Amino acid sequence: MTRITRILVPTDFSATSDEALAYARTLAGQFGASLHLLHAFDDPFTSTAFASEMFSTLPLSLREEQITDARRRLDDRLPADQKARFSGTAEIVSGQPAKVIVDYAAAIQADLIVMGTHGRSGVAHLLLGSVAERVVRGAPAPVLTIRTAPAGSLTHILVPTDFSETADAALEYAFQIAERFGASVQLLHVLDDPFVTDGFTAEAYIAEAPTLRTAMLKDAQAKLKHRAWARDGRVTVASEVLFGHGAKTIAEYAAERDVDLIVLGTHGRTGVAHLLLGSVAERLVRIAPCPVLTVRHAAARKEYPELIYDVEHLPA
Repeated sequence: MTRITRILVPTDFSATSDEALAYARTLAGQFGASLHLLHAFDDPFTSTAFASEMFSTLPLSLREEQITDARRRLDDRLPADQKARFSGTAEIVSGQPAKVIVDYAAAIQADLIVMGTHGRSGVAHLLLGSVAERVVRGAPAPVLTIRTAPAGSLTHILVPTDFSETADAALEYAFQIAERFGASVQLLHVLDDPFVTDGFTAEAYIAEAPTLRTAMLKDAQAKLKHRAWARDGRVTVASEVLFGHGAKTIAEYAAERDVDLIVLGTHGRTGVAHLLLGSVAERLVRIAPCPVLTVRHAAARKEYPELIYDVEHLPA
Protein backbone atom coordinates (compact mmCIF):
# COMPACT_ATOMS: atom_id res chain seq x y z
CA MET A 1 0.00 0.00 0.00
CA THR A 2 1.22 3.46 -0.90
CA ARG A 3 1.91 5.74 2.04
CA ILE A 4 1.91 9.53 2.01
CA THR A 5 4.02 10.69 4.97
CA ARG A 6 6.06 13.59 3.52
CA ILE A 7 4.63 16.22 1.19
CA LEU A 8 6.91 18.68 -0.62
CA VAL A 9 5.45 22.01 -1.77
CA PRO A 10 7.68 24.08 -4.07
CA THR A 11 6.67 27.75 -4.18
CA ASP A 12 7.52 30.79 -6.29
CA PHE A 13 5.16 32.89 -4.11
CA SER A 14 2.58 33.18 -6.92
CA ALA A 15 -1.16 32.82 -6.41
CA THR A 16 -1.02 29.36 -8.03
CA SER A 17 1.67 28.25 -5.60
CA ASP A 18 -0.44 29.49 -2.69
CA GLU A 19 -3.37 27.44 -3.98
CA ALA A 20 -1.10 24.39 -4.17
CA LEU A 21 -0.01 24.97 -0.57
CA ALA A 22 -3.63 25.20 0.58
CA TYR A 23 -4.37 21.90 -1.18
CA ALA A 24 -1.27 20.33 0.37
CA ARG A 25 -2.40 21.39 3.86
CA THR A 26 -5.68 19.54 3.31
CA LEU A 27 -3.88 16.41 2.15
CA ALA A 28 -1.40 16.58 5.02
CA GLY A 29 -4.29 16.79 7.46
CA GLN A 30 -6.06 13.78 5.91
CA PHE A 31 -2.97 11.56 5.72
CA GLY A 32 -1.14 12.78 8.82
CA ALA A 33 1.80 13.79 6.63
CA SER A 34 4.55 16.30 7.29
CA LEU A 35 4.69 19.42 5.11
CA HIS A 36 7.90 20.75 3.54
CA LEU A 37 7.92 24.13 1.79
CA LEU A 38 10.70 24.84 -0.72
CA HIS A 39 11.71 27.95 -2.64
CA ALA A 40 14.18 27.41 -5.48
CA PHE A 41 16.19 30.64 -5.57
CA ASP A 42 17.16 31.28 -9.17
CA ASP A 43 20.34 33.19 -8.36
CA PRO A 44 20.99 35.88 -10.99
CA PHE A 45 24.60 36.20 -9.83
CA THR A 46 25.39 32.62 -10.85
CA SER A 47 22.99 32.03 -13.76
CA THR A 48 24.86 30.73 -16.81
CA ALA A 49 22.56 32.64 -19.14
CA PHE A 50 24.08 35.95 -18.09
CA ALA A 51 27.61 37.22 -18.37
CA SER A 52 29.13 37.99 -14.98
CA GLU A 53 29.89 41.51 -16.22
CA MET A 54 26.17 42.28 -16.15
CA PHE A 55 26.19 41.98 -12.37
CA SER A 56 29.59 43.43 -11.61
CA THR A 57 28.07 46.83 -10.91
CA LEU A 58 25.31 45.51 -8.64
CA PRO A 59 25.86 45.52 -4.89
CA LEU A 60 26.38 42.08 -3.38
CA SER A 61 23.85 43.07 -0.74
CA LEU A 62 21.12 42.73 -3.39
CA ARG A 63 21.40 38.94 -3.31
CA GLU A 64 21.10 38.88 0.47
CA GLU A 65 18.10 41.20 0.31
CA GLN A 66 16.40 38.85 -2.14
CA ILE A 67 17.07 35.84 0.05
CA THR A 68 15.85 37.68 3.15
CA ASP A 69 12.66 38.62 1.32
CA ALA A 70 12.18 35.00 0.22
CA ARG A 71 12.67 33.83 3.81
CA ARG A 72 10.03 36.29 5.02
CA ARG A 73 7.58 35.07 2.39
CA LEU A 74 8.19 31.44 3.37
CA ASP A 75 7.57 32.24 7.04
CA ASP A 76 4.34 34.03 6.12
CA ARG A 77 3.13 30.93 4.28
CA LEU A 78 4.21 28.39 6.89
CA PRO A 79 4.21 30.17 10.26
CA ALA A 80 5.41 28.60 13.49
CA ASP A 81 2.03 27.14 14.49
CA GLN A 82 1.66 25.34 11.16
CA LYS A 83 5.24 24.11 11.28
CA ALA A 84 4.42 22.53 14.63
CA ARG A 85 1.09 21.12 13.43
CA PHE A 86 2.50 19.56 10.26
CA SER A 87 6.06 18.84 11.49
CA GLY A 88 6.93 21.32 8.77
CA THR A 89 10.09 22.81 7.31
CA ALA A 90 10.72 25.76 4.99
CA GLU A 91 13.93 25.91 2.96
CA ILE A 92 15.59 28.06 0.29
CA VAL A 93 17.90 26.28 -2.18
CA SER A 94 19.79 28.04 -4.97
CA GLY A 95 19.68 26.60 -8.46
CA GLN A 96 17.56 25.96 -11.52
CA PRO A 97 14.03 25.37 -10.21
CA ALA A 98 13.09 22.01 -11.77
CA LYS A 99 16.41 20.39 -10.85
CA VAL A 100 16.33 21.85 -7.32
CA ILE A 101 12.82 20.46 -6.77
CA VAL A 102 13.64 16.99 -8.10
CA ASP A 103 16.88 16.75 -6.11
CA TYR A 104 15.31 18.07 -2.90
CA ALA A 105 12.38 15.65 -3.19
CA ALA A 106 14.85 12.78 -3.44
CA ALA A 107 16.91 14.09 -0.52
CA ILE A 108 13.96 14.24 1.91
CA GLN A 109 12.34 11.11 0.43
CA ALA A 110 9.12 12.95 -0.33
CA ASP A 111 6.09 10.75 -1.01
CA LEU A 112 4.25 13.48 -2.89
CA ILE A 113 5.07 16.82 -4.56
CA VAL A 114 2.28 19.40 -4.71
CA MET A 115 2.95 22.41 -6.91
CA GLY A 116 1.29 25.11 -8.98
CA THR A 117 1.71 25.42 -12.72
CA HIS A 118 1.15 28.53 -14.78
CA GLY A 119 -0.14 26.58 -17.74
CA ARG A 120 1.86 28.28 -20.49
CA SER A 121 0.71 27.41 -24.00
CA GLY A 122 1.57 28.24 -27.60
CA VAL A 123 4.82 30.09 -28.26
CA ALA A 124 5.44 30.80 -24.57
CA HIS A 125 5.36 27.07 -23.83
CA LEU A 126 7.63 26.21 -26.75
CA LEU A 127 10.21 28.78 -25.63
CA LEU A 128 10.03 28.44 -21.87
CA GLY A 129 8.47 25.07 -21.23
CA SER A 130 7.13 24.45 -17.76
CA VAL A 131 8.93 23.78 -14.49
CA ALA A 132 5.97 21.63 -13.46
CA GLU A 133 6.20 19.49 -16.59
CA ARG A 134 9.91 18.88 -16.11
CA VAL A 135 9.29 17.94 -12.48
CA VAL A 136 6.54 15.53 -13.61
CA ARG A 137 9.03 13.98 -16.04
CA GLY A 138 11.87 13.56 -13.56
CA ALA A 139 10.48 13.48 -10.02
CA PRO A 140 11.20 10.59 -7.65
CA ALA A 141 7.63 10.83 -6.29
CA PRO A 142 4.11 11.41 -7.62
CA VAL A 143 3.41 15.04 -8.53
CA LEU A 144 0.14 16.87 -7.93
CA THR A 145 -0.08 19.96 -10.14
CA ILE A 146 -2.61 22.76 -9.71
CA ARG A 147 -3.30 25.19 -12.56
CA THR A 148 -6.60 26.60 -11.30
CA ALA A 149 -8.00 26.80 -7.78
CA PRO A 150 -10.05 23.70 -6.90
CA ALA A 151 -13.74 24.52 -6.41
CA GLY A 152 -15.42 22.92 -3.41
CA SER A 153 -14.59 19.59 -1.81
CA LEU A 154 -12.95 16.59 -3.42
CA THR A 155 -15.84 14.32 -4.43
CA HIS A 156 -15.19 13.16 -8.02
CA ILE A 157 -11.88 11.58 -9.09
CA LEU A 158 -11.14 10.69 -12.71
CA VAL A 159 -8.59 7.96 -13.47
CA PRO A 160 -7.64 7.61 -17.15
CA THR A 161 -5.95 4.26 -17.73
CA ASP A 162 -4.10 2.41 -20.49
CA PHE A 163 -4.07 -0.78 -18.35
CA SER A 164 -0.31 -0.63 -17.79
CA GLU A 165 1.41 -1.29 -14.45
CA THR A 166 1.98 2.44 -14.13
CA ALA A 167 -1.71 3.16 -14.66
CA ASP A 168 -2.61 0.54 -12.03
CA ALA A 169 -0.24 2.21 -9.55
CA ALA A 170 -1.99 5.53 -10.24
CA LEU A 171 -5.33 3.83 -9.67
CA GLU A 172 -4.15 2.65 -6.26
CA TYR A 173 -3.33 6.26 -5.36
CA ALA A 174 -6.76 7.34 -6.54
CA PHE A 175 -8.51 4.71 -4.44
CA GLN A 176 -6.59 5.70 -1.32
CA ILE A 177 -7.46 9.37 -1.79
CA ALA A 178 -11.09 8.47 -2.53
CA GLU A 179 -11.33 6.46 0.69
CA ARG A 180 -9.90 9.33 2.73
CA PHE A 181 -12.22 11.95 1.24
CA GLY A 182 -15.31 9.82 0.61
CA ALA A 183 -15.01 10.50 -3.13
CA SER A 184 -16.17 8.43 -6.10
CA VAL A 185 -13.81 7.16 -8.81
CA GLN A 186 -14.51 7.28 -12.54
CA LEU A 187 -12.31 5.00 -14.66
CA LEU A 188 -11.80 6.08 -18.27
CA HIS A 189 -10.07 4.43 -21.21
CA VAL A 190 -9.64 6.45 -24.41
CA LEU A 191 -9.32 4.52 -27.67
CA ASP A 192 -7.82 6.41 -30.61
CA ASP A 193 -10.50 7.16 -33.19
CA PRO A 194 -9.30 6.14 -36.68
CA PHE A 195 -11.78 8.52 -38.33
CA VAL A 196 -9.69 11.48 -37.21
CA THR A 197 -6.28 9.90 -36.69
CA ASP A 198 -3.72 10.93 -39.29
CA GLY A 199 -2.29 8.03 -41.27
CA PHE A 200 -5.35 5.74 -41.02
CA THR A 201 -7.58 6.21 -44.09
CA ALA A 202 -11.36 6.10 -43.91
CA GLU A 203 -11.39 3.25 -46.48
CA ALA A 204 -9.18 1.07 -44.32
CA TYR A 205 -11.27 1.89 -41.28
CA ILE A 206 -14.59 1.09 -43.01
CA ALA A 207 -13.22 -2.23 -44.27
CA GLU A 208 -11.98 -3.43 -40.88
CA ALA A 209 -13.70 -1.37 -38.21
CA PRO A 210 -17.00 -3.14 -37.43
CA THR A 211 -15.32 -6.24 -36.00
CA LEU A 212 -12.15 -4.54 -34.78
CA ARG A 213 -13.93 -1.65 -33.07
CA THR A 214 -16.35 -3.98 -31.26
CA ALA A 215 -13.52 -6.25 -30.11
CA MET A 216 -11.43 -3.31 -28.83
CA LEU A 217 -14.44 -1.86 -27.03
CA LYS A 218 -15.39 -5.13 -25.31
CA ASP A 219 -11.79 -5.83 -24.29
CA ALA A 220 -11.38 -2.36 -22.74
CA GLN A 221 -14.72 -2.60 -20.94
CA ALA A 222 -13.77 -5.98 -19.45
CA LYS A 223 -10.42 -4.64 -18.22
CA LEU A 224 -12.12 -1.62 -16.63
CA LYS A 225 -14.69 -3.80 -14.85
CA HIS A 226 -11.92 -6.01 -13.45
CA ARG A 227 -10.22 -2.97 -11.93
CA ALA A 228 -13.46 -1.58 -10.56
CA TRP A 229 -14.42 -4.83 -8.83
CA ALA A 230 -11.08 -5.00 -7.03
CA ARG A 231 -12.14 -2.44 -4.40
CA ASP A 232 -14.73 -4.64 -2.62
CA GLY A 233 -17.29 -1.84 -2.42
CA ARG A 234 -15.15 0.50 -0.33
CA VAL A 235 -15.26 3.12 -3.08
CA THR A 236 -18.02 3.92 -5.59
CA VAL A 237 -16.51 3.15 -9.00
CA ALA A 238 -17.87 3.72 -12.50
CA SER A 239 -16.15 3.07 -15.82
CA GLU A 240 -16.42 4.25 -19.42
CA VAL A 241 -14.65 3.75 -22.74
CA LEU A 242 -14.49 6.61 -25.26
CA PHE A 243 -13.10 6.98 -28.75
CA GLY A 244 -11.04 10.15 -28.98
CA HIS A 245 -7.55 11.57 -28.53
CA GLY A 246 -5.55 11.34 -25.31
CA ALA A 247 -5.16 14.47 -23.24
CA LYS A 248 -7.75 16.52 -25.13
CA THR A 249 -10.50 13.94 -24.65
CA ILE A 250 -9.60 13.44 -20.98
CA ALA A 251 -9.62 17.19 -20.27
CA GLU A 252 -12.96 17.67 -22.01
CA TYR A 253 -14.46 14.71 -20.16
CA ALA A 254 -13.26 16.12 -16.82
CA ALA A 255 -14.74 19.53 -17.57
CA GLU A 256 -18.12 18.13 -18.63
CA ARG A 257 -18.45 16.06 -15.45
CA ASP A 258 -17.08 18.57 -12.92
CA VAL A 259 -14.19 16.30 -11.95
CA ASP A 260 -12.23 17.53 -8.90
CA LEU A 261 -9.01 15.57 -9.49
CA ILE A 262 -7.42 13.60 -12.34
CA VAL A 263 -5.04 10.79 -11.36
CA LEU A 264 -2.97 9.06 -14.03
CA GLY A 265 0.32 7.31 -14.65
CA THR A 266 3.16 8.68 -16.72
CA HIS A 267 5.83 6.50 -18.30
CA GLY A 268 8.63 8.97 -17.71
CA ARG A 269 9.93 9.12 -21.28
CA THR A 270 13.07 11.18 -21.67
CA GLY A 271 15.43 12.28 -24.40
CA VAL A 272 14.49 11.52 -28.02
CA ALA A 273 11.49 9.40 -27.03
CA HIS A 274 10.03 12.32 -25.13
CA LEU A 275 10.69 14.79 -27.95
CA LEU A 276 8.98 12.50 -30.49
CA LEU A 277 6.09 11.15 -28.42
CA GLY A 278 5.57 13.69 -25.67
CA SER A 279 3.42 12.72 -22.73
CA VAL A 280 -0.34 12.65 -22.17
CA ALA A 281 0.36 13.42 -18.51
CA GLU A 282 2.38 16.55 -19.31
CA ARG A 283 -0.23 17.84 -21.75
CA LEU A 284 -2.92 17.31 -19.12
CA VAL A 285 -0.88 19.31 -16.62
CA ARG A 286 -1.10 22.15 -19.14
CA ILE A 287 -4.79 21.97 -20.12
CA ALA A 288 -6.76 20.15 -17.42
CA PRO A 289 -9.63 22.05 -15.75
CA CYS A 290 -8.72 20.62 -12.32
CA PRO A 291 -5.67 19.43 -10.36
CA VAL A 292 -3.72 16.53 -11.90
CA LEU A 293 -1.87 13.85 -9.91
CA THR A 294 0.76 12.06 -12.01
CA VAL A 295 2.41 8.83 -10.90
CA ARG A 296 5.63 8.19 -12.80
CA HIS A 297 6.71 4.64 -13.66
CA ALA A 298 8.67 3.28 -10.68
CA ALA A 299 11.43 1.81 -12.85
CA ALA A 300 11.87 5.11 -14.67
CA ARG A 301 12.13 6.99 -11.37
CA LYS A 302 14.78 4.59 -10.11
CA GLU A 303 16.86 3.73 -13.16
CA TYR A 304 16.55 6.62 -15.60
CA PRO A 305 16.90 9.94 -13.77
CA GLU A 306 15.97 12.88 -16.00
CA LEU A 307 18.50 15.55 -16.89
CA ILE A 308 16.53 18.58 -15.73
CA TYR A 309 17.30 21.94 -17.30
CA ASP A 310 15.75 25.32 -17.94
CA VAL A 311 16.08 26.76 -21.42
CA GLU A 312 16.03 30.20 -19.83
CA HIS A 313 19.50 29.43 -18.46
CA LEU A 314 21.16 28.03 -21.55
CA PRO A 315 24.18 30.10 -22.57
CA ALA A 316 23.80 32.21 -25.71
